[in-house]
Amino acid sequence: MKVVALTSDKGGMGKSTAAINLACAATEAGLETAILDLDPQASVGRWARLRKKAGLPPRPFAEVCVPIDVEDRLGELKDAGAQLVLLDTAGRDNNAITTAIGAADLVLIPCHPTDLELSTLGPTLARLRADNKRHFVLLIDWSAGASRRRGDATTAIERAGGRVAPAIYTHRADYRVAIEQGQGVTEFQPHQAASIEIRKVWRWLRVEIGMPDIAALAAAGRE
Repeated sequence: MKVVALTSDKGGMGKSTAAINLACAATEAGLETAILDLDPQASVGRWARLRKKAGLPPRPFAEVCVPIDVEDRLGELKDAGAQLVLLDTAGRDNNAITTAIGAADLVLIPCHPTDLELSTLGPTLARLRADNKRHFVLLIDWSAGASRRRGDATTAIERAGGRVAPAIYTHRADYRVAIEQGQGVTEFQPHQAASIEIRKVWRWLRVEIGMPDIAALAAAGRE
């Protein structure tokens, strides 16, 4: 089982949105996937309740979890057959972030490529370097094709000792609308730009954490 934490020392960076949509993309690709919501705002927990109320599939599994229970819940999820767990954290909640980082095989840090938000990355990157934890900043572009701003942000992050995920991830309304309906974007608009994009992000992440391509293996088994 692999564990990916989505963290930031600043709130409002899109951690819950990324966690939900990556979990749905991983589930679509055939992995038993779960999200543990360590954020007191419980955005993922509310999404899970909306999903249940709408009669949508129970996968990916999602629940609210307090930091002290993370180790036990990860063990229980592993025993239950989970292959991937995403940990969603709050901004400025050091206990939750510390717990998530400690449990993770890889840390994703969603961030918009603005000077204000880039300036908040320092404490997170310093903590990850101190823990020798593999990590990537997941830049959230404000518009498709914003290559200059992305390039400048990448340079700044690398100078600060961070790494930037090469996968393109854009701020799109479909992500928000899907979540409001208890869905991931791959369920809400499976053939539109946001779904195509998040699947590419997932495929990149799958390789980084060493997960098998379940869909490809299944297809090969049918041949």
